[in-house]
Amino acid sequence: MKKNLLLTLLGAVSVCQSFAQAAPPTTTVQDSIAADTHWTNDKQYLLKGYVYVTAGHTLTIDSGCIIKGDKDTKGSLIVERGAKIYANGTRTAPIVFTSNQPAGSRTYGDWGGVILCGKAPVNWNGGQSQVEGGPRSLYGGTDAHDNTGRMTYVRIEFPGVAFSPNNEINGLTLCGLGDATQIDHIQVSYSGDDGFEFFGGRVNTKYMVAYRSWDDDFDTDNGYQGKNQFGFVVRDPYAADNSGSKAFESDSYQTGTATGLGGDTTQLTKPVFSNFTVIGPLVSPTSTAYDPQFIAAAHIRRGSAISILNSVFAGWPCGVLIDESSSAYGSTAANIGNDALQFRNNIISGTSSISTPNPKDVVYVINGARSLTATTAFADTTTGSPFNPFAGPISWLYNPAFSNTVYATEQTGVRLQSPFNLALPNPVPTSTSPICYNGKALPSYMTAGGVDPFHNGKVYPFDPTKPINTDTSGLFAHYNAPTVSPDFTNNKANDAFFTKVNHVGGFPGTQTTSDNWMNGWCNFDPVNTDYSHVNTTEVARVAQNTLQTAVFPNPAKQVAYISLSLNQNSNLHIVMVDITGKMIKEIFKGEMKSGSATLNVDISDVQSGMYFISVTANNMQKTLKLSVIK
Repeated sequence: MKKNLLLTLLGAVSVCQSFAQAAPPTTTVQDSIAADTHWTNDKQYLLKGYVYVTAGHTLTIDSGCIIKGDKDTKGSLIVERGAKIYANGTRTAPIVFTSNQPAGSRTYGDWGGVILCGKAPVNWNGGQSQVEGGPRSLYGGTDAHDNTGRMTYVRIEFPGVAFSPNNEINGLTLCGLGDATQIDHIQVSYSGDDGFEFFGGRVNTKYMVAYRSWDDDFDTDNGYQGKNQFGFVVRDPYAADNSGSKAFESDSYQTGTATGLGGDTTQLTKPVFSNFTVIGPLVSPTSTAYDPQFIAAAHIRRGSAISILNSVFAGWPCGVLIDESSSAYGSTAANIGNDALQFRNNIISGTSSISTPNPKDVVYVINGARSLTATTAFADTTTGSPFNPFAGPISWLYNPAFSNTVYATEQTGVRLQSPFNLALPNPVPTSTSPICYNGKALPSYMTAGGVDPFHNGKVYPFDPTKPINTDTSGLFAHYNAPTVSPDFTNNKANDAFFTKVNHVGGFPGTQTTSDNWMNGWCNFDPVNTDYSHVNTTEVARVAQNTLQTAVFPNPAKQVAYISLSLNQNSNLHIVMVDITGKMIKEIFKGEMKSGSATLNVDISDVQSGMYFISVTANNMQKTLKLSVIK
């Protein structure tokens, strides 16, 4: 009986892994697209080598279309200067660029990536440059409002080839794009280099997701000056680059560009990022279970003036690494002093606490020294302070006027739902998160005699469905604010591009399904997704009949967690069995409502070995392997 149970579980896994449909009709695309072209979702497309959309022509891609990059030739799509792309997916039928490898065999850098080139300003001395990574294409110009088209609801999976340092193809590379180009709702997954890289230009973006990048998530260079709002980053703790991996890396100057000397700040890299949730490799500040090549949440260097506002950083070895430029370039720290570089209304949590200094919320280095081992000192000693009028990096970051908040851990501070779960990340705030709740005690005159005026435990009121109002007059009649509030009144985020939301980080906390804008179009298991269909609506329909679940950490020692995502109310039964089929423990039995949930599994009394977690929901079943190591 027990062996039959095990055979049934393993058989279910085998059937799921071996199931595939006949190969869909596929069009191979090579060399140049030299006419207006329309890719439809009744077939797939295979990119071989560098595929160029040439100047004067438009590539239109239907929603639901599946495009694969050839692994052998590192297939890539390059939209050249003067060409356009209209890749308009939808929430229920996103466009997918992915690997041509079979399910289960896809990995980092299977193919090249997507590169868009425009005519907007860059800070190269000649006003233009050739795309990194080998393509022939040029980018740059004088038209800040240049239009290269639109990409929306697009996934780019397993791209990114690092041929050599500074010679790389990223997931989505945006080269000199003008602000008439529209980029929103893009997920880059398993990029073999950066998730997104911006080489100059003025393009703006919204709703961007970088999932398990290898190098950096958002890299900005060459005078990029666009605006970006709503983003999510989550990192695989064991996937980092030997150049040092960060969520944000930003440079203004390098050999061949403007220098920024002599007071010239016209060609700074100075983008604005607001409302990003950035999850790093450290589940706890004492964790050693991550690749030591992870460096910082944000590495700001070579004269950059990037501004990061209203955002959440959790689980990084270092929060902000300020890297002062060499004498050949304009000063990074001076951009702080003159307010060009801002870091405000952000949360930093869970930075490493097991090496000196402790913690490393901000670190300052000079001329790149120790930029790959940024946890050795808070600040170098210099003659005078390049941070003037601030005494140094600590007084700048902790300046009360900038409203940055630091928590020791994500779990006790920020309180997101399940941010470190790689299989089903859920970065939405819990109901007691400082993003959507105010735990500050009301003044005594409001609670005299035991009165609880707002029936919320005698704390400041906040309704996350309503706008922020910090007016405390009239016995808090109009007050509505969380513990950590955003700010859209300063000169970086007060224009019409930014949606004036009432929360920091990428996600609101109304505790409704609409909080997570990634639902329906993002995919956190592209390795195993069945792309044997011609339309992503077919992929979605298959997914609706399956159960999404994962177990982590794996291996585990004392406790494991099972994450679940159900699209309908289900009778749920979860058991743990050993390799003989013997049931070790019943984890859950009963009804569970649709949505996401995480269950704890106490394995403190379980011996080392390999086990199976069987999850059954109505007529759906999945079996997960769990390794227990004591």
